[in-house]
Parts: sequence; C-alpha cells; structure tokens
Amino acid sequence: MKKLLRNFLTVLLFVGIIAGCETTDPLIQEAQKNIFTQNYDSALAILDRSIAQNPDNGLPYYYKAMTYADMATSIPEVSERKPVYRDFRENITTARDKFEAQEEAPSEANEVSGLIYNTWGIEHNQSIEYVNNDSLKATIDEPLKVAVAHLENAVIINPDSTLSWDILSQIQFMDNNLDGAIEAIRSSMELKDPAPADDYLRLGIYYSENDQNKESIKTLEKALEIYPDSIKLAQNLADSYMQSGERERAVATIQELIDREPNNAQYRLALATQLLQASTELSEKISDNYEKVYDLETEARNASTSRKKEIKNKVDSLFVLNDEINEEMVSLSGRAEVELLKVTELRPNDDTAYNFLGIAYQNKYAALFEKRNITTDNALASEYDKQAKAELRKAMEYYEKAAEIDPDNTQYWDVLSRIYTTLDMMEKAEEALEKAGS
Repeated sequence: MKKLLRNFLTVLLFVGIIAGCETTDPLIQEAQKNIFTQNYDSALAILDRSIAQNPDNGLPYYYKAMTYADMATSIPEVSERKPVYRDFRENITTARDKFEAQEEAPSEANEVSGLIYNTWGIEHNQSIEYVNNDSLKATIDEPLKVAVAHLENAVIINPDSTLSWDILSQIQFMDNNLDGAIEAIRSSMELKDPAPADDYLRLGIYYSENDQNKESIKTLEKALEIYPDSIKLAQNLADSYMQSGERERAVATIQELIDREPNNAQYRLALATQLLQASTELSEKISDNYEKVYDLETEARNASTSRKKEIKNKVDSLFVLNDEINEEMVSLSGRAEVELLKVTELRPNDDTAYNFLGIAYQNKYAALFEKRNITTDNALASEYDKQAKAELRKAMEYYEKAAEIDPDNTQYWDVLSRIYTTLDMMEKAEEALEKAGS
C-alpha cells in the first residue's frame, strides 16, 4: 500500500486555548476558567448567558467554538465527535461574521483562522498517522476506518480543505468504499476551478470500479474537453468505452490524438493497447466456444439420435461463430501490429511495443491451437498445428526483442520459457527459466 504524503503542511498543535487572552467581561472570564478545567457544560451555559445579554458580540461564540474544539478531543470514539465538531463549525463561523460586523473587534478576531486550522490539523494529521504509521495501525482492527473518521471530522471543521477531501477519497478507495470515495473527490473538485486532470481521472476510475460506467464516460468526456491533450484521460475514456462495448468509440478517442500528432509514439502505443485488448477478449471468446464444443461432443456420445442432431447443429453454429470472431480478431491484431511497428520506428528501444507484438501473435497462435485440438481430421489438425507454431515463432521473436531491450524483466523470460517448451527448444527453455528466477 502506498503511503499518503505526510508533509502537506506543518503539523499544527492545539495548545494554550486561552493563552494571551485578556478580557474584562466577567462572563467570558468565568467561561475561560471552566474551559481550562474542562467543565464544558458550565462553560457553554455561561457563554449562552453572554450571548443572551449581547447577541451581536462575537466573543462568546468564539469561546463556544473553543469549548467544542477541546471537548471533541476528549471523546475517545473518533466517529462520535462529529456532532461536537458541527457545533464548533457553526459557532466559529458565527463568531467570524460577528467580529467582521463589530466596529472594534477584540484580539480574538485575529485568531479565528488559527483556531480553525489548529482544530482541523489535529484530526487531519491523526488520520494520516493511521495510514502511514505501522505501529499505530497494529493497535486496532480497522485502521482505515479510523482514518476515515478522523478525516470526516476534519472536513466538518474545515469544509474548504481540498487536501482533506482528496485524502479522504483515497482512503475510502483503499477501504473499498467506492461511494464514499466518489463523494469525497467530487466535494474536492467542486472547490477547484477547474479541477485538475488527475482529479477527473480518479473520479472516472472510481465510477468504473463502482460499475457506473456511464458516469465514468461522462466524467472523462468532460475532462477531455478541458484537457484535450491528456493521454491518460484518453486512455481511460477508451477503456470505459471498451467496457461498454463501444469499441470503435474507444479506438476513435485515441485516433483523434494521433491525427493531431502522428509521430507521438505514446499515442500510437495507447491505440495499439486498445486494439490488442479487444483482440485478446475475442481470443478468449474463441477459447470459451471451443470448450462448449468439447462439452457438447462429449455429451453427444451417449445422446439419443434426435439429441445428437441438435448437438451437431449447435456445434456447427459455434464453429461458424468462431470463424467470424477469428476474422475480427485477426483484423484487430493487424491494426494493432501496424501501430506497434510504427512505435518501434519512432522508439526503437521500446520493449513494451515488442512485448505487445508478441501478445498479438500469441493470440493468433492460441486460436489456431484451439482449432487444432477440436478437429477430428488428422490432416487438418496437422495443418492447424503447423500454422499455430508459425505464429508462435513470430511471437517468440518479438518477446526475444523485448527481453533483449530489458533483460531484467522476468515476465518476458517467463513467457519465453513456455514458448520455448512448446516449440521443443528445451535448452533455451531452461536458460529462460533461470533468467525468470523460476
């Protein structure tokens, strides 16, 4: 788990709640003593009397806010502090408004922001400790929920803190509370004009993870209008289109970037990624359909004559369907290959592009291999096997190029070890296994 940034601001300590305060008002003086001795109910009752006597004075509201701030920290259950902090917020904002309206405001008028930030800082910083401090986390069962409770308090105290809203959204996401993460990031974005691209990106991801793909698309479409050159936004919008079955819109989203900047290798790699993702999904569909064929043909062995005819019709339909899917998969792989080869021209040492080329040919191999396994015609099976291994050799060459560029990538060597084994290149397979660390 990545640690949240700690040093967003200097840790603020809530100390000396009545230090440096001088007043001749006997009610305020009495209230101060009760705050200091933690007689909160008495302090609040006295301050209410002061308000009744002089409703336009901001001073009793200021000290009521101070009372609530001190009272909240004495409540051990973090989530139970919320109503107290709401009272704090109400009184401190009232105090500020009244101080502004007073012709001669007391010195406390200059301390309003400090009281807000000190109170907010206690809750905000404690939240981060429950995420970053392993020793502290070990003392409770659900540290993320405690961190959330602290931050929920922080945004009650200071609802204008985009920092707290941002971190709250991250922790909610870490705690698998997607609704909470969405609400928090939206609250943060409303305070910014405009919200940065990364905020839109996170919100789009949260919606997508929460099975709200339409909202993800709307969010990312809006973001691209503001940040039309953002490859991250375009990629995630394309992913959302793909999840919604809108493949051509996904491709078109990246293609627009390429049309504006044809020699941008990253844009072409992003387009190839979308095409390859679609191709891989089709390859998986082909495999699923061949499994259905296998199950149907197994059933047919002991089936009645009428059932065998029914099964044959289903099997024939699946073969036809797979031929159609395979044609589409080959087309998508071909389009991906064009983009990936262009990437290798623009960036000859881009191992990712070569890796993706390997995946494209491995998908073709997989479809032919499945076809070989399901056919009962030995001659045809032999031909499919020959074609499949030819595609696998092409995949091998691209994976080898990727591994040559990045020899420390164990994933490349792991894939190569399996390809070498399939192609009966056992010496190379053993070498690849060693490099993969297996």
